[in-house]
This record gives sequence, structure tokens and C-alpha cells, in this order.
Amino acid sequence: MIHSARQARPTSTLRRTASATPSFNTTAADFSKQFNFQHLLNSPLPSPALPSILPRHGKKPARRPIRKAARIFARLSTYLSALAILYAFLSLVRHMLSSPTSLEIISINLNEYNLAGQEPASQEATPVVITDSHHKPKWTVAIPLDAQFPLRPSQYARLCERSEDLVQQLHASTIHSHFHMRPTESRRTAMGFVDVQEAHDQGLLSGPTAAEAQLDAGSIAVGEAVRAQSNNKAGICEKSLTFVMETADAGLGKTLLGLWMAFGLAREEGRAFFIDDSNWAYGEYTTFFKLPPIPLCRPPPATQRLPCPHQTRHLVISTTTYQWVFRDLIEPLTHDRQPHNQATRKHRAFSLARAGHEALFHLAGADADYLAARVAELQTRHSEGRLSIGLHVRRGDRHPWERQYSDSYIPHSTYSSTAQALIAAALSPANNTAPLSATNQAHSSTPRILLASDDPETYLAPEFISTTERAQAQIQLASKATLDAALPNPGPQAAPSDQDPAFIKFVEPNVGWEGGFFASIFWGLGNAAEGRAAARGLREERPKKAPNKESLRLREYVGRAYLLDLKVLGSTSSVVCGVSSFGCRILGVMKGWDEIEGGGWSNVDGGYAGWVGLVEDD
Repeated sequence: MIHSARQARPTSTLRRTASATPSFNTTAADFSKQFNFQHLLNSPLPSPALPSILPRHGKKPARRPIRKAARIFARLSTYLSALAILYAFLSLVRHMLSSPTSLEIISINLNEYNLAGQEPASQEATPVVITDSHHKPKWTVAIPLDAQFPLRPSQYARLCERSEDLVQQLHASTIHSHFHMRPTESRRTAMGFVDVQEAHDQGLLSGPTAAEAQLDAGSIAVGEAVRAQSNNKAGICEKSLTFVMETADAGLGKTLLGLWMAFGLAREEGRAFFIDDSNWAYGEYTTFFKLPPIPLCRPPPATQRLPCPHQTRHLVISTTTYQWVFRDLIEPLTHDRQPHNQATRKHRAFSLARAGHEALFHLAGADADYLAARVAELQTRHSEGRLSIGLHVRRGDRHPWERQYSDSYIPHSTYSSTAQALIAAALSPANNTAPLSATNQAHSSTPRILLASDDPETYLAPEFISTTERAQAQIQLASKATLDAALPNPGPQAAPSDQDPAFIKFVEPNVGWEGGFFASIFWGLGNAAEGRAAARGLREERPKKAPNKESLRLREYVGRAYLLDLKVLGSTSSVVCGVSSFGCRILGVMKGWDEIEGGGWSNVDGGYAGWVGLVEDD
């Protein structure tokens, strides 16, 4: 059998369609009929070498997320950059169009900005907005050049309130134009502040330059105590702190505690310390105390001494500005009168007050001689092992913080029982490691309880009359019965013969200190009309007329008695008092922190536990 050398043609399932390729002999009509979509359906499958349009085996095509995210990020960055450039450009244009001229004053009545090209028309201290050479808003305080020092306490308080409002507005505008600036709360208080002397030197505020102020020695109006301290031959202090004794409060304790804290703050910050007593209700500072250490420089002019911000070069402190100067040292009280966790604040306030007590609480004149003899007597008793307890009972217009006694006073029995408990604890065998001799046992068994109160009737209370003695007998507050016995009231006097017989001249009755110290009684000493105005709430902050000699003499007696009581009680072994009273807090400072923690100072006011310094709404 013969095989052909030519291989057989393989069979294929694919076949060529007869009409797939048109013949050249066909007509146009036949061509159009043959060349339609039917040949596509009968065409062979695509070559396996070409990529498939459809995914194989049901898999989705691979994506590239990193490259896609990069493209999106690049586009967003471009858009944001363009918006930021546009915003900065519009802010710059707006700032250039609305830039103030030279001085911008905050309105006193409307509390808004008013453009002006000169000093404030109102002769009152006010915070002002100024612009520097870079057209940035700053602020300072403008005080009239002819202003007398010190300003009224209410003016200092109002000045700090307006300054606080101004700083908030500047802070808000700064955030609006520069959203990336977020100053902290401490920096916000003095944000953009320019010291008065620097504003004068830069021509931003009218006033003497530093060189001119150094030569102007006669323009400083100061109180008697400051005049005694100032050295007119020296230059103006680089930094200073002036404490103004003037206050609308008739009490002495709040002023005294603030004075000590101000001295401690001045020493801590390296400021020269001055005291102004030109309008003090109690008279002259040197009537009660020896002069503090004398600075080697002069106080600055009145235009440079500001109550706020704290960063100012020459600071002024009065009882109305405590909340701005001692902001971080004032303790809040809740409705339950319980202290918050504020040990750091308490210790710092105590340390400042303690520094002022050691430097300033030195009595002057005859009171110093009497005090030295009285304290020496107590120290002798202590050296013999004889115990002494001091009781400070406050009445009058100072009520306790404890709720059940907030409308009245802490009972006398609470003071007496606390004192007896201290005596029993001191005489217990557990506290006596060494045996006592018969003499010392007799001395220890008869402890002395010294009592000081603003209410003369407290000394006659059944709880005290037989077990206590007065802390000091140098100056005593008298009751109405005592005054009537010593100075009988003549009663109404008939009119002279040349006047209407129906006319009867009224004579003011004697007024004592029954019930304790009240502000209206204090202001009415030697001036009954002023006392009645104070009782109705109509007394002026700074009366146009200075107190007469009789009023000033009586006020001095009240202040001296208060200071002597504190000095004697502070020299006892232990003190019992209510911390709601400033006198009790001062006694704690006098005793020292170790004595407070060791039981040498006991608080009977259950509304607050432990020692406290300055308190909100006190």
C-alpha cells in the first residue's frame, strides 16, 4: 500500500464562511447584502495571545490604592494651599484698610472701641488700645497726668474690670485673624500689654520719658508713711509695689492680711515696697506700727502705678484689687463651705503672709512697751510649765460659715469646751514624759485662759466670767452701760430764754459696742451723722471732708485695741477661734504653720476645716 508523503490536512471545527470575503465580481448591491453584522457572528474566536477583555476565573482587576491616594492628597494640598494664600491676602488687605491711626480708646459707657487721635477726654484712668510700628494692636493704661495718687479704690477695681474686658476683645480679634495663635490663660491676662513708661518712651502715649521722670522729684503725691520712706535724692525704682491702706471696709483684719501678703510678694519679685496711708480711715500708719524697711529709691509718678496686670512694672494693691493680684491664691468656697484640694495655694498664701508678719507687725509707741511686758509675763509662765490658752470670739457683722450658726454666732460653750479639751490633752499623763515637781504640778493645774472679743458683753458671759481674763487691759471697748456710768447722758436740753420754749435741743445718746464691731458704729465715732448714713448705705466712698480729730482719735483706739489683742493671743500656748474671722486667720499666721498642724491653733467654725487666707466674696 502506498502512503502519500504529504500529511493530511487536520480537521478543524472552524470553517470559513463563504460570504466572509467578498468577491471582486460582485456588484455593489450584492456587496452591501453580504457585508453586514452576520459575518461578525460567524467570525473565529480571538487569538489566545491577546489580553482578554473579561477577567479570568472571576477575579477582579488589581487596583493600586497608594498611587490613587497620593493623587488625591496632592490635589487636596493644592486646594488648601490656594485657600490659605487667599485667606492671608484678604486678612492683610482688611488689616491695612482698618488699621487704627495712633490711639484707640475703649468706651466707658458702650464698652466698644472708638477711634481718636488724642488722649481720653474723660479725666479718668482707662485702658487704651495703641498700635506699634508694625501696626499690631497693643494695650496700656492711660491715667491723666494731673491725677493725684492714690485713686479711689472703686476706680482701681473698675480699671481692672475694663482691662480684663479689653484683653478678652483683643484675644478674640487675634484668634480671628491668626487662628494658629492660642495663648494660655496666664499669658492672655497680659497679652499685648505695654508698660506705661515704655509707651511714653516710644511716643505711643503722651507723658514724660524715663529721663524726664527721673528729674521730676516734686510731682509725686504720696502718703505720710511713703514720704517718710522715700529718698528724694535717689532715682525712681526700677520695679515697685505700693500698698494703699484706704478701703471702704471698716474692718482692719482684711487690710492687715493683704498688707502682709503684698510685702511677701514684693520681696519675692524684687520690688521696692511702699505704703500709702493718705486716706486710711484709721489715721497714720506710724500711729500703730514702726516703719517698714526703707527702699533706696523713690516711688514712680501716679501715671505709672497700676493695679493690673500683675506684670506691670509698678504695681498698686488695695483691698478692692486682691482678686486680680492674688487671683491664684484666693480660695473658693462651695455651698457646703468645704475647701477644694488646694494645698499648694494655701501654703503659698501662708508663706507670703508670714513674711509680711515678721517684717511689718511691730507695734509702735506706748503699745510696744505694754506689749513687751505682757509677753514677757506669758513667756515666764511658759518656762515654768504653766499653760495659757487664747480665745478669740468675734461677733458683730462677721457671722460664721457653719450653716446652723450662719444667722447668729458660734455659742460660747463651743469655745469653752474646746479650750478645756486642749487643757485636758496637755495635762494628760501621755503627754508628760518627765515627772513634774510639786510646784510645777500646781502651776500646770491652774492654766490661764486669755479672752479677746469685740463684744464687751462676752467677758460677762457665764462660760467666761469666772474662768478667763482679758488678753490686755491697755485699751478696752466699752458698752453703753459703762459709758452711761462714766459719762451720764444729760438728756434733752431746754431752749434758751431768747428762743421758742417749745424747741428742745436733741442730744445724741451714748453708743457702745454691744453685740460687737459694726461698720456703722465705727463710721459714727465722733460723727453720728456719718454713722447713720453708713447704716442706710449712703456713706460716700471717700468723703469730701477728712474725719475730725475726735473721730480719728476714737478710731485709733479701736485699731490699737484690736492689734494688742492679736499680739497677746498670738503669744499664748494655743489659740481657739473661728476661721471665718480675719482675726483668727491672722492668729494662724502669727502662730506659724507647724503650730497649726501641731494643734497650737484650733478652729471652731465647722463650715471650714483648717486655716484659710483670702476667700472669694469675703
